[in-house]
Amino acid sequence: MKLGALSVEGITKRFGTTVVLDDLSLSIAAGGFFALLGASGSGKTTLLRLLAGFESPDAGRMLLDGADLAGVPPYERPVNLVFQSYALFPHMTVAANIGFGLRREGMAGEELRRRVGEMLALVRLDGLAERKPREISGGQAQRVALARALAKRPKLLLLDEPMAALDRGLREHTRGELKRLHRELGTTFVLVTHDQEEALALADRVALLDAGRLAQAGSPEDLYERPASLAVARFIGQLNLMEGRVVGAGDALTIEVPRLGAVRARPVASFPAVGAAVAIGLRPEKIDFGAGDNAHPAMVAEVTYLGGQSVYRLRLAEGVEIRASRPNRDGPAARAGERVTISWPSAAVLVFPT
Repeated sequence: MKLGALSVEGITKRFGTTVVLDDLSLSIAAGGFFALLGASGSGKTTLLRLLAGFESPDAGRMLLDGADLAGVPPYERPVNLVFQSYALFPHMTVAANIGFGLRREGMAGEELRRRVGEMLALVRLDGLAERKPREISGGQAQRVALARALAKRPKLLLLDEPMAALDRGLREHTRGELKRLHRELGTTFVLVTHDQEEALALADRVALLDAGRLAQAGSPEDLYERPASLAVARFIGQLNLMEGRVVGAGDALTIEVPRLGAVRARPVASFPAVGAAVAIGLRPEKIDFGAGDNAHPAMVAEVTYLGGQSVYRLRLAEGVEIRASRPNRDGPAARAGERVTISWPSAAVLVFPT
């Protein structure tokens, strides 16, 4: 049976008069890879510090495999934290850094050497055991920090922006390493990040925090394709945003958008009444070049070439502008100044009350 099931129930945390976490509840399955996503000040790092035992909540409780963490000091919790700065001891070797927590718990001799060796092999640093932190790269230092945190075999591993200091290429490699480690160990991982791409790429479940409250929790696909609110839709991915009014409701919604005309959208769980003001969102990659549902003539005002894809600034009737993005399978789909027809499926239109 996997261990590391976490339940956060009604957690509130204040610093002075500022409420940082406001009656927050969420559940993390044992063995899951969970991401806490949000802007600076959303409360995600505070929640991580509460789980690690560095702070105490003002209300609510946190249960790890059913055991309340209240009053349990950090060094007695089956929880380890990988800091953003890695916090390696510069005077110690890689092996000594990895074994530090184990030595403090009394492990020594052959047992210690075997465990450190296992961790070195796990993070693929076997040949670097005797080097000092200054003698290894940033990516290797990050793996040392991971190995040190995993050496004590915690039920819960907390990751505080662990890739913030890495360049883009190394971040992508490290993501793969983190997924491999999670798959091999089955330990519950909780990642804090402000990087939506990182959260969507790594986690099987994501919680978006907004001003200390839970905006939405679900799979990466849930948050991107089925955002619970306009705030979630705007935070996750790119979005063309327009305002309109519902003029028809049936098998699909018909929304009249000023200067653009009628836009057809998929039905939503709670139909806005005819006459209701709504906001509609459209992801750039959902827009097609060519005829189809919701077709409009457009002029390509600008093309931004990004290698694997191009981003198009499109000017529609009456000066309405939207952005589209398409993969460059055979080069850009259109050139600046070209007149084109664009369209998008009704199912791609996100509808939110205003």
